[in-house]
Amino acid sequence: MSYTHLIPSMDEYADRFKQLGESDFKIIKGLVKYGFSNINKLAKDIGIPQQTVSYHCRKLDKQNLVRFRALIDETKLGLKSLVTLASCPLGKEDMSGRAMTCFPLWRYLAIVDGWKNGNFVRYSVPCDKEKDLHAFLNEIKRRNLITDYEIFPTTSPNYPLLNLDFYSKKKGIPVFNWDKWAKDLDTFPEDKIVETTEDEKAKFDLHDLIILRCLEINARISQRAIVKEMGRIFGEKKTAKYIPLVSRRIRDTIIRQDMIRGYRAYLFPNPVPTTLFTSYHLVFSNSASLRRFITGLSYLPYNTAYEKILHKDELFIRLALPAYEYSQMRSSFTTLAQSGHLKEANLLFGDLANRTWDNVEMYQMFKDGTWNFSYGTAIEMLDKTMQAKPTP
Repeated sequence: MSYTHLIPSMDEYADRFKQLGESDFKIIKGLVKYGFSNINKLAKDIGIPQQTVSYHCRKLDKQNLVRFRALIDETKLGLKSLVTLASCPLGKEDMSGRAMTCFPLWRYLAIVDGWKNGNFVRYSVPCDKEKDLHAFLNEIKRRNLITDYEIFPTTSPNYPLLNLDFYSKKKGIPVFNWDKWAKDLDTFPEDKIVETTEDEKAKFDLHDLIILRCLEINARISQRAIVKEMGRIFGEKKTAKYIPLVSRRIRDTIIRQDMIRGYRAYLFPNPVPTTLFTSYHLVFSNSASLRRFITGLSYLPYNTAYEKILHKDELFIRLALPAYEYSQMRSSFTTLAQSGHLKEANLLFGDLANRTWDNVEMYQMFKDGTWNFSYGTAIEMLDKTMQAKPTP
């Protein structure tokens, strides 16, 4: 399996993390919380002069110390988030992964082992096409590309910003106190997670999806760069005509219709060789425990991501933490179980650097003003994918 890595490697960001200081941390937190449109307001909110904020923002961009990525509100696109966990025979993970991601409405893929051996895939499919996805997965099961699967309707992923204060004025190798974190869970406020939205589907077209793609890769990309990328995708050398279009669509379509639900900061405090990537399916005793746990993720100094399973007190969660802290982290889950918060913790291991992928090419499935997804379309793409030789 081979996918183009649009985002620079985590090794690069782990090395660049050392160049960040306390002022950078404050600005990063402010940008994630308030966005990028009003630097003056941001400066007042975080208590740093505007000139200093502007300087640090230029440094973050120029040296690519942090990558900010837009989080797309997929419900505004008429899409539903579905996590699929599919098992396959050992050694056939790459083949089954290629089969499961043969059409570009998948959003995240990780080859995993542990509780299950196979592939963790999150899809965003049209709300009325969930049966088509089931039929597609049944077909690849019939072809012995997977042995079984489960589908979980979930929220879109959330990426709590890691606790950057943990790295301020720290000397040596800081170690997080997982035991205290678990015992403090009762004191955490309950997160106000929203499972679904009643908002109407936004009005958009292919141009808007391409702009969203660019912002999802780099939320601080210039409009000039978006225009250039749009010309590349459409095969148009004279791109000047896209200049007013891009500006207008960002203002009148994307911003006005709230198609971006927030931002994530792409930065890594630990070198990849010493980082352990764990995924869990967590089952909580009640909603309050789940909501406090989600709040607790913002206190962790390591990268986390999660999807809540709809209408259940359950999460899929991913953690990238130093390998030497795994036993303490695992013990904290035991503490949560003993204190009545956690019922199950089903472990999946992954390879963060080499066997996980994001997909930002959803626009390729949009044709003639609608999502071109059906069982027949998926099978046609599957056949082409299986006939093609994998790229080494």
